[in-house]
Amino acid sequence: MSILTLAFKVLLRVRPSMVYQRIKQQMMDTLPFVRLLGISIDEIGAGTSAVSMPADPKLNNHLGTQHAGALFTLAETASGAAMAGGFADLILGLRPVAKESRIQYQKVAKGATRAVGRVPGDLAALKAQLKADGKVAFPVEVDIFDAAGTLAAQVQVDWYLSEKR
Repeated sequence: MSILTLAFKVLLRVRPSMVYQRIKQQMMDTLPFVRLLGISIDEIGAGTSAVSMPADPKLNNHLGTQHAGALFTLAETASGAAMAGGFADLILGLRPVAKESRIQYQKVAKGATRAVGRVPGDLAALKAQLKADGKVAFPVEVDIFDAAGTLAAQVQVDWYLSEKR
């Protein structure tokens, strides 16, 4: 176990917000497409996230509402943030890969949008499986809301985590 991984484990017990802030910063530093769209990771918790995207005509489709591709990127970002938050104590030694995604558009998204991600189920059980098998796969669920609070889309991203080689 690296010193940084050990530090994350200790900080998660005494100052979890510091670890989540570091994960947020790392994601924003390493995801240029997310920055290009103006997406902001607002919150990360233990298997949860809140992410937002501004209203910007450059992100619109032919109807003047948020483009489906922009919404998908918002959801994928929220799923990654929730996944990383859920595995914060181990994330430095992991190789996360989004394996599969499904999106169900409910309504057109007008104005700024926000996405809420969550890892359903038992994080401790997922971590135990990761420890036993060296890998684990699980879904992350994301709801996307527009500026009026209307549910615009529901997304599931299946993540695959394995130990770094």
